[in-house]
Amino acid sequence: MENNNRPQFLNKYKMMKADDLVKLAREGNPDASCELARRLYAGKGVDKSYELAREWFEAGVEVGHAESAYELGAMLMSGLGGDEDYPRAFELFKLSADKGNRNAMFELGAMYSSGVVVKKNYVKASKYLRLSGTEQARAMLEESVSWWEPVAKQGLTEGEYQYGVCLINGYGGASDYENGIGFIYRAALKGHAKAMDAMSQIFEIGIGTQPDKAKAEYWKKEYCKKTGTKPEDVGLSRESVQSEE
Repeated sequence: MENNNRPQFLNKYKMMKADDLVKLAREGNPDASCELARRLYAGKGVDKSYELAREWFEAGVEVGHAESAYELGAMLMSGLGGDEDYPRAFELFKLSADKGNRNAMFELGAMYSSGVVVKKNYVKASKYLRLSGTEQARAMLEESVSWWEPVAKQGLTEGEYQYGVCLINGYGGASDYENGIGFIYRAALKGHAKAMDAMSQIFEIGIGTQPDKAKAEYWKKEYCKKTGTKPEDVGLSRESVQSEE
């Protein structure tokens, strides 16, 4: 249940006395209820109770608290404090991931890669695992080469893009920029929007090659034509072709 991505503002709640946390939690403070639930889960300064931990995490979920959603989802997966509930855990991880929780992103990636609860979907699995950036996600992404290599070599566009990203990031071996860029380029030529954006990034940043402003602008324009995105919006919230480890 340890989460290294907790916002810093939770630190003050970690230092509070249990009675003060209970008071704030009962007043509807989701950060307090989340910290109280963690203490109940671990038996830290209070009597351990998985059942009560669930209840206080649930209180945070009711107001859309991302950390509470992740923690409760983890409890539902393991069946601690009550029944297992994988479908609800998935929904909680999605809520938490949408608010930026990287551990929840990993859980979604794992679910999509294994086909637990949801239909197996390697595209979504790869997306969430890359966005997660956790050590667990990296370990799973090392296996993703085996998902994408066969379909890439069959000439399927999505496979070419995904396999290219794997090669650039060095999943399953050393980074292979030349071949990685080559596969992404093939997908871009076939009109794959993310591949076009990736080519723009490759030449804008200089990923495995020299920066080339003209080529970056060309692929940015192609991406914008394909998606209807305004040029000034490209780069503000896009997924990077090269994961940030």
